[in-house]
Amino acid sequence: MSDSETRMAPRVHSPAPALVVQVLLTAALALVAGSTSWVNQWSWPLFAVIGAFTIVGDLTAVETGPKLSVSGSFLGLVIAAALLGPGPGAILGAISILGDLVARRRPFHFFVNNLANYTAFPLATGVFFHEVTRATNLGPDQAGYYLAVFAAFLVALTINFLLSAGYMCWLDGESLAHKTRESLIPLLSAQLFSALLTVAAVYLTDRLGVTGFVLFGLVLGIFQYLIGELLKSKRRSDKLQRIATTDELTGLGNREEFHAAIGRRIAATGETEARFAVLLMDLDRFKEINDTLGHHYGDVLLKALGPRLTSSIGEGGFVARLGGDEFGILLGEDTDDIAVLDVVIARMFKSVSQPFMIDELSLEVGASVGVARYPQDGEDSHALLRCADIAMYAAKETQTEYKIYTAEQNQHSKRRLGVLSGIRHALVQDEIVVHYQPIIDLDQMSVRGAEGLVRWQHPEHGLIPPGAFVQTVEQTGLIGPLTRYVLERSIAECAAWRKDGREMSVAVNLSVRNLLDHDLPKEIERLLSAYGLPPEALQLEITESMIMSDPERALATVTRLSGLGARLSVDDFGTGYSSLANLRKMPIDELKIDRSFVSPMLHNESDLIIVRSTINLGHDLGLNVIAEGVEDNPTLEQLAMLGCDLAQGYHVSKPMPADAFNSWLAETAPQPAKNGSPPAKNGSQPGKNGSQSKSGAPASIARGAVDLGGVTFAAPEQ
Repeated sequence: MSDSETRMAPRVHSPAPALVVQVLLTAALALVAGSTSWVNQWSWPLFAVIGAFTIVGDLTAVETGPKLSVSGSFLGLVIAAALLGPGPGAILGAISILGDLVARRRPFHFFVNNLANYTAFPLATGVFFHEVTRATNLGPDQAGYYLAVFAAFLVALTINFLLSAGYMCWLDGESLAHKTRESLIPLLSAQLFSALLTVAAVYLTDRLGVTGFVLFGLVLGIFQYLIGELLKSKRRSDKLQRIATTDELTGLGNREEFHAAIGRRIAATGETEARFAVLLMDLDRFKEINDTLGHHYGDVLLKALGPRLTSSIGEGGFVARLGGDEFGILLGEDTDDIAVLDVVIARMFKSVSQPFMIDELSLEVGASVGVARYPQDGEDSHALLRCADIAMYAAKETQTEYKIYTAEQNQHSKRRLGVLSGIRHALVQDEIVVHYQPIIDLDQMSVRGAEGLVRWQHPEHGLIPPGAFVQTVEQTGLIGPLTRYVLERSIAECAAWRKDGREMSVAVNLSVRNLLDHDLPKEIERLLSAYGLPPEALQLEITESMIMSDPERALATVTRLSGLGARLSVDDFGTGYSSLANLRKMPIDELKIDRSFVSPMLHNESDLIIVRSTINLGHDLGLNVIAEGVEDNPTLEQLAMLGCDLAQGYHVSKPMPADAFNSWLAETAPQPAKNGSPPAKNGSQPGKNGSQSKSGAPASIARGAVDLGGVTFAAPEQ
């Protein structure tokens, strides 16, 4: 058995110090070999025949692993040591290693180690055998003589393995016990069988001379063939086992192995009645990485994520990749205690949220986790995974990090499937409708445009708001057809307004998946052309999170959309984490301040500061600023004084169907103020003929409330 060059593992120790020891050891062994002439029984024909078979056996060695191999030359050297003595055996060992150096061109330190090894074990074996037979007066005619051959083989095997495997363990910092289990024990039965073959070969040589060596050669060939086939079979079996239970990309367990692991955990809890949790994790924004940067980056990220998850769940835990960006997790601790689960899951999310550095790019992903508990949520792996999957989707839809399964979620999951099926039907049956919420110009107090907002006119459940279905649809490929439908309806309606002489625009929301759709700009261009709508009359709204999820991809897409002439708006501004550098690069025209800052700004100084700063920032960047969520006249008045350009909210009007919106435009919509200057901004006083009320609010909004279905809007002052 000899070592071969390692191909993968990093070296723990340098071979240089060992090289000196090996050279000195080899020199000492040569001196010892020269001093054993008193036990040597030289027979040059026999030496030549054994030498030939030994070298051939070494050249046809069979590898047992990445670092060790089994060589038929081992038998030849043991036989030479027994029949010819320690000196001839050591010389043959050195010759065989020289032939190995020429054939395999190993690194020099491996060659020196093998030279010392193949000099040492034949020398020690020969001395052992001849001392035993001399001390016991054993000869070829006695059975004890062949028992001594068997014992000499074991001595040779032990010394050879310790010198070869021990050196590899020293280089790589591995355990010799582990190496023994990995490389020697699986082949121990074959080695013992080869010891019996060695005994038979010595017997044949003693009885038949050269003819016996011919038989020995045949035995050697058969031996190496059998070992080779045994190892091929073992490797094939190991490979099939790995394929069956391991995810090829990450090296983690696969779905089948995760089911098996749950089954083992259930079986282990049978006597103790212990409880445990099954976790299902799905990555957020992972598809964007694959679509934007390519699958190589996604694969590298998944490989790096596996060790992070494994280290975060504790000793004895199990992580498996179930497919795509979905992972199954069994914690190291058997518990269903919510407090304990919360701590471990927080640790998991901390490990996932750390950036992944890949080719000098910093990539970040989020995750959603569903938790099912044994035995209350299921008594087998399939039931537990199904419940964990339902809880995971509940976490996604509520945008929380994790959810623990409840029976109510199961009904919600059925509803989710019903939503997806119903949306397909609704798109075909024209059950999807668009309502329009007006956007007013705070300078002129006139309607500048409207935002098209999707609704589902369900034949049984009536009008369903977007919050009940859009988030579910966004996670599927149906968001594409839904967005195209809303775009077409909105573009057609805006074209009709303009034909009636109203120079208005229409705004439509886009989702993350829409930005990843390469065909969307072409489709928008086609719709604008088909309905004769100028591109600048279309406002496309994207969110900060869409920009931050992939700034480069977002820039490429919005640049194409801007190239059409369409205007771009950043929706819900202030709720994300976009940098000014990213905003500056984007060809955007408008910032829309999120309602979470606008609605409470009169009662919360921090929100007021944010609104004021955003307005100033937008103007400094050359952008229009629109405030959404305007619920009352004082808020509208304050926005006008701060210099906000546009406003939208229920105080102006609720979203309305197209017909109702057109009626509102004709009968109730605010008109430009008569004989008045634009509303004063930044606290300046209006002129004498201004149309501003005593309170400072624009007169067109401060007087004459009109009730529109429970929503109050101030009509123009007469």
